[in-house]
Amino acid sequence: YAFARAAGVFRNVVMGLTSLASGFAAVSGLGVFLLGCRVAYGVVTGELDPTPIKRPGIQGSDDIEIPNVWDLMMNKKPNRRSRR
Repeated sequence: YAFARAAGVFRNVVMGLTSLASGFAAVSGLGVFLLGCRVAYGVVTGELDPTPIKRPGIQGSDDIEIPNVWDLMMNKKPNRRSRR
């Protein structure tokens, strides 16, 4: 008798958690789909332009200088004296 009751409780817990997780997945999927529709609408109307902005002052190479992220994480700041 006790095993049958425990099996029933376990089955209800598994079904409840599964339905809760599928509900969260459905709401998240719906939100991502609606966001995609909104972005597509913005691109079609011209509100969101996917082409990069070209500044008239910058000509020649399109190279972008990326800062040294490791120095940033290690708190090494150029042109600054350390507090020691």
